[in-house]
Amino acid sequence: MKRENLTWRSFADSGTAGQGAIASRWNLTNTPTLYALDARGVIRYKWVGGPGERVIDAALDKLIKEAERGDKKPPN
Repeated sequence: MKRENLTWRSFADSGTAGQGAIASRWNLTNTPTLYALDARGVIRYKWVGGPGERVIDAALDKLIKEAERGDKKPPN
């Protein structure tokens, strides 16, 4: 994480992409695969491939606002 200057948690299998324990547990078919979880730990977004900075920022902004409001239920 330091080498890549990541400010979020990141996990990766060593070796062949899509073949390790993490890929198996999370049902990954391609790399990169990105997940955004809400404040309750519920997967709210999954992107296979690079969705772009704007898409990720918009999704995270929405999740942060929900967390700040203390939303108890995920949206429909």
